Amino acid sequence: MKRAFGFVVVLVLISAAVFAAQGQRQGQRGGGQPAGPPMDSTPKAFNTADYKIRVVTVAEGLAYPYSFAFLPDGSIIVSESEGRLRMIRDGKLLAEPVAQIPNVHFVAGRGGFMDIILHPKFAQNHWVYFTYDKEGEKGATQAIGRGTLEGNKLTGVKDVFVTDNWGKADGHLSARINFGRDGMLYMAISDHNVPANVATGTSHAGKVIRMKEDGTLPTSGPFGNGYRPEIYATGFRDPHAILPIPGTDDFWEVEHGDELNRVKAGGNYGWPFVTTGEGDPIGPPPAGSKMTEPYMKQWPVFHFSGLTFYNGDKFPKWKGNIFIGCLETQEVHRVVPGKDAATSRETLFKDLGQRVRSIHEGPDGYIYFTTDNPAGRVMRIEPQK
Repeated sequence: MKRAFGFVVVLVLISAAVFAAQGQRQGQRGGGQPAGPPMDSTPKAFNTADYKIRVVTVAEGLAYPYSFAFLPDGSIIVSESEGRLRMIRDGKLLAEPVAQIPNVHFVAGRGGFMDIILHPKFAQNHWVYFTYDKEGEKGATQAIGRGTLEGNKLTGVKDVFVTDNWGKADGHLSARINFGRDGMLYMAISDHNVPANVATGTSHAGKVIRMKEDGTLPTSGPFGNGYRPEIYATGFRDPHAILPIPGTDDFWEVEHGDELNRVKAGGNYGWPFVTTGEGDPIGPPPAGSKMTEPYMKQWPVFHFSGLTFYNGDKFPKWKGNIFIGCLETQEVHRVVPGKDAATSRETLFKDLGQRVRSIHEGPDGYIYFTTDNPAGRVMRIEPQK
């Protein structure tokens, strides 16, 4: 009996260890939520290499807030992953949503209603662009929608572009957008957990694509035969931000796991044949293929998610620096870019209490970010007073 009992105990301990390891791996891949007590609303003070800062709550009570954008009147619009667009006006979160986007495929921590940007001529046309996971008979795929912001309502909502990345997997559903210096709309698309599709030129999986503001696709592209003309770059696993680099035609892009890439036309950034940390490559690269190394790699992973290029006046020592939101470590990471690699890096804070999702410089020169949580927030980094 003692031997039998001991054997059972050993089995229980082994099973517990296996489940704990599985849970840790799931958290590392961005699907889990942090354990611990709820975040309170008091300002949080931190010391950095250059400044004493504090992190304050701008608005709370948001359900999985993802991205956000600043309106000319100082208001902030925020996407909630479940499909709602919310408004923060005069420092208060309005009770009624600006819009409820239909047919959103929501998966907590992974996909749903995602990025938001304003058209470069928003003051004239009031166009708001967004990405979301669109449901259909073949599962879900990433799409770009557009609507006109009229007061506190988004009207005339329609799809501008629907990607060819359909599938029924509930991982790697992200899509981010931005306008380039050429006025084209660029979209970074995750691989939807089908790495092999990234290696083909006929799928949008793991690509950066470009189009006109109305979704019209170009007739030629940098890759030539075998690739759709809208494909601008390839080799991405799970992009979580795309940001034009000032004064160039290139973009910064962060991989959710472990990379910061400088994206150029016609570039191949490795996946699914090369990885710097997360993911299992499917095999050696095809003979003669040319892969571009990451500008910056991170292991163990921080789970990068969102980035901004700082050019404000509230933190003059940080001008020209890159700030990256990190989910796994609940932090904001500061990167000083050099010609071919980062010259230095700093964690401003970590273990905040909620996962840091999107991050942007505000028109007031402060740094704002959202937290990925069922009771999420918009928060601001400012100098300690």
